[in-house]
Amino acid sequence: MIAVIFILFFLVNEGLCQNFVPVLSPDIESELNDVCLIDDQLGWIVGNKGILLKTTDGGNNWIRKNIPYQYDFLKVFFYNQSYGWIGTANGRILITVDGGENWNESLIQSDFTYFDAIYFTNPLIGHISVGKYRSVYIMRTTDGGMSWNKKDSLVSATTASRWYDIDFYDENFGVIVSDKKDAQRYTTDGGNTWLKSNPINDVFFRDQKTVKWLNSTDVISLGEGNEYWGVVTPIYKSTDGGKTWNKKTQYPLNNYDRVKDSYFKNPFEGIAVGSNGFSLAYISKTTDGGENWYASFLTYSFGLKAIAGYGDKVIVLGIGSHILISNDFGLSWNLHKWFTPNSIYGIQFIGNKGFAITRYSDFYKTDDVDGNIWYYKSSAPMWESVAMQFINETTGFILKENRHIVKTTDGGESWRTVLEPVPFNARNKVGGLHFPTTEVGYAWMSINDYGEYHIYKTTDQGENWFEVNILNGPGYISGNLAFFDENIGIIAGPQRWMIRTTNGGVSWDTVTDFISFPVHLSKKDFKDIVIINENKAWAVGIGFICLTTNKGISWNYIDHGINNIDSSFYTISFYNDSLGFIATYNAAILKTSNSGLNWQLDTSLTNKYIIFSSAVNKFGRLFLGTSNGYLIASEKLTSIENDDKLYPEVFTLYQNYPNPFNSRTKIKFSIPNLSGSSEVFIELEIFDLLGRKIKTLVSDYYKPGIYEIDFSMEEISGKISSNLIQISSGIFFYRLRAGNLFDTKKMIYLK
Repeated sequence: MIAVIFILFFLVNEGLCQNFVPVLSPDIESELNDVCLIDDQLGWIVGNKGILLKTTDGGNNWIRKNIPYQYDFLKVFFYNQSYGWIGTANGRILITVDGGENWNESLIQSDFTYFDAIYFTNPLIGHISVGKYRSVYIMRTTDGGMSWNKKDSLVSATTASRWYDIDFYDENFGVIVSDKKDAQRYTTDGGNTWLKSNPINDVFFRDQKTVKWLNSTDVISLGEGNEYWGVVTPIYKSTDGGKTWNKKTQYPLNNYDRVKDSYFKNPFEGIAVGSNGFSLAYISKTTDGGENWYASFLTYSFGLKAIAGYGDKVIVLGIGSHILISNDFGLSWNLHKWFTPNSIYGIQFIGNKGFAITRYSDFYKTDDVDGNIWYYKSSAPMWESVAMQFINETTGFILKENRHIVKTTDGGESWRTVLEPVPFNARNKVGGLHFPTTEVGYAWMSINDYGEYHIYKTTDQGENWFEVNILNGPGYISGNLAFFDENIGIIAGPQRWMIRTTNGGVSWDTVTDFISFPVHLSKKDFKDIVIINENKAWAVGIGFICLTTNKGISWNYIDHGINNIDSSFYTISFYNDSLGFIATYNAAILKTSNSGLNWQLDTSLTNKYIIFSSAVNKFGRLFLGTSNGYLIASEKLTSIENDDKLYPEVFTLYQNYPNPFNSRTKIKFSIPNLSGSSEVFIELEIFDLLGRKIKTLVSDYYKPGIYEIDFSMEEISGKISSNLIQISSGIFFYRLRAGNLFDTKKMIYLK
């Protein structure tokens, strides 16, 4: 779809409300749930909020398909290139008979919320596991999904049960697996009747999430391990069509993989995917039909949830809408590079460059001095990311859960571990990272116990880290740490707990001098700190703003003077001593331009986003990172002191980015205030090498400002066939006309 994806700024004085615009938007808006491959090229992915994606090139590119339903899509199954079904979270199933071009809706039961499994043995006969809390059913259709009949049930007034997966060997023999030892079922008559399997005899039985037929008699089932309970991943095999099940081994024996899905390319070779329940991605393989399993993990920062394959082609979905692709049956993996709908936990600007990191370690970068154009750069390895700091334009660090620190020296192109992670523990949370100089840096974290805080330090640009102290704290992680210089620093944590060091972290004293704080804020958590100069720093927390002017010895409560706002202050950023911004969790923005003497409230984003991070670039422009993958920026400022109306000085057509490009690219242009008019007619057109017009991207009146167009060459190629113009790789031109001004540039399309 071709669209103006954001207006970079309209420089109009709007009083207290700035013009905020997304400068980075996720490619999809929600979580992906299931994947299906028809062959090694054609596949489908479904997700929440009506997301339906299609690939025709083995997963290298995904096209968003418009569909008139905005339900949460949980499962997808295609019998062939024409017949397909989508299971929803609100008791419906969607049906296509023309390869996904059109869909019809069938209501199963309106109060159903589970849709756990689906399998069609031919275009008419299908089977699903659906239901709601304490009531789940096996249902069968004989008319392609338009009507359904209940064939078995797990209904209880006290106990909740689920059937998680279903598979058929042919039109007669099928199995379905559950989260209870005695709830496995098998059928020999095409699902008309379901028979009880013998109860599984295993004291460590856990939820069975996937089942696959290997041949006419053998079936393999895998479930969820659990590190808390010491339950090694439960794997069972049946050699009699699902009547009885025997436990199988795996290596290493301490693998607690919570298996979510599996794929077998033949009766012997299979892959199962899952996680440890957090961000460790497990891959388990077998080469002997499930008799033995060998577990390993991938160095990505997200767990795995669904898998589909065709021959050696394998596509895996990760938490946070990540897509992994393997062309060699899991020997190597490629991460699909796109903007994910995940929380942006860190933003920073140095010189003309900007950096952003998400919870699941998607690293984004901008080389645009204004911060308008961002691109995906890399995935930082292992564990969820919490904090980031660059010490120059090429060298930076990310602090991750489980005490893990990674470093880049090439601007985020690649990352390497500089502090090895400790073995996983749910209590291994991290609190903050700060380099007061290019040589000296500090990190704060909890290991094995929320209240046992560990301080790590480096004195050689982060190459080596050593523990300088272990402290006892309130019992969980909140807040941040910051240093005025290489020796004097503070940690501001939960329950207004603050400690201070003057000797580089060797010893710490509790800060108790909080001046004019209301009594009801005495146990509220700190959230963020920003250092202004060698003496001055600001800190914010739940309900309060405070300021120190003596290197953190004492802190003054600052009354912002604004009534009727949710004061859950979450992140703070300052451009200089005068200009600063504070964002609340629900995106109310406080601004000061006189060093905190007065504050102005901007509610234009309130309750539209959840804010997790903020930063100010070299021009004083505010950037906010949201919980759903948006990077929001205020209007571009060319003068911090001047509030007059400002416009671009010259007419400019920028080079498209990326260039060369495959599928998508961006075109940016600036429109000055021409002849004093408030609007000017703009045309932006695409031409091929022979001068034939391919597409008009813009044809409308625009106000002065900077704009950017996002479009896909592939999406427009199908709409111009009537002109007998074939879109293929090569050179194209884009031309911009603004009034009597023209400019043309060349771009290269690689199909």
